[in-house]
Formats: sequence, structure tokens, C-alpha cells
Amino acid sequence: MVKFTSRENLGKCENGGFFSMKKVCGFYVSSMHLVTMILPNIREEINEGTKIETFFEYNLNENINKVLSNLIINNEEKQNILNVNWKSTKIKKYFNLEKNLKNIIEKNEKINLIVSGSEKYIKEVNQMFNKYKDKKCNNITVINCYEVTAFNDNVREILDLHEYIINTSGVHRIEEIFEETENSKIAN
Repeated sequence: MVKFTSRENLGKCENGGFFSMKKVCGFYVSSMHLVTMILPNIREEINEGTKIETFFEYNLNENINKVLSNLIINNEEKQNILNVNWKSTKIKKYFNLEKNLKNIIEKNEKINLIVSGSEKYIKEVNQMFNKYKDKKCNNITVINCYEVTAFNDNVREILDLHEYIINTSGVHRIEEIFEETENSKIAN
């Protein structure tokens, strides 16, 4: 496989086409902060027809309901947001999680995979995802959201594994927000 130095990963699919994968990270201090950070992006992506799939270590139902109760948006948009799975996805059910990932990728749609939890949880979900990503041609965005209180020493390492960062103002190239990460050195 060819190593790409561009910010977005491209690869060849088994059918000869190409897939693109955008890797995004985000950092949050509480589950409410996580919901308010990703909600504008989820809303926008749903309106553009993107399939949203979530893998949350912790249940966010209560938080999304609180946030949506304070927003002035139409009922259809609210319902579309509530149709996203805000419940936790347990890795203990490894086979079900792996099967779900495989099915999502095989549908060949524009997909946002949002993963949130501990660094270990995020790593395990991403490893399962990597087993299937080369099989079909998709336009995939993986958004890994890390809880800041669970770690502090390896933020730079996490940034180096991603091209973009999400915050409450949207998705940005990492070098627009932070200076001198390994990825910014490669891009220049």
C-alpha cells in the first residue's frame, strides 16, 4: 500500500475504486461538553445526508435530551438528531460491535463514525474499524473524542494520529488550532 503524506487518507478498494478517510479528534471535559461540541457537526452532517454511527463508551441520552430541549429547531431536525444512537456501545459485546462496523462500511455510504470514551476504548473501536475500511469505497470521517480528565500527557501523540480537530466551532485542520505537531511537519 502506498503511504500518502496528504492530510486525508486515500486508498484503493477491492473493487478498484478509491476510498477517503478523514481522521478527526476532539477533547472534552464532561459528557455535556461532548454533546455540545459534536451536536452542531452532527446536525449539519445529517442535513447533508451523511449516515451518523456512534460508538460511545458512556450513555449520552440524558445529555442530548437536555441540550435539545433548549434549542429552537424544528421537530423533524430534533427527531433526526434523536435517531442517532446516543446509548453506550459495550466492547464486551465484541462480536456485535465488529458485525455492526462491518455492516456500516459495506453499505457504501458517506459515513461519520463518532467514537467517544477512554483512550483504550477508542483504540479498540478504531482497530476493529481498520479491519474493514479497505473493503468498500466510502467517504468516511472518523471522529475520536477523548475525555481530557482521563489523560493529559499524550495530547500531542493523539493530535499526531489525526488530521483534523473538532470543537464547538466545527472541524478544523489541526495546524489551524495548534502549532508544530508531527502532522504539520509532514504537511509542510
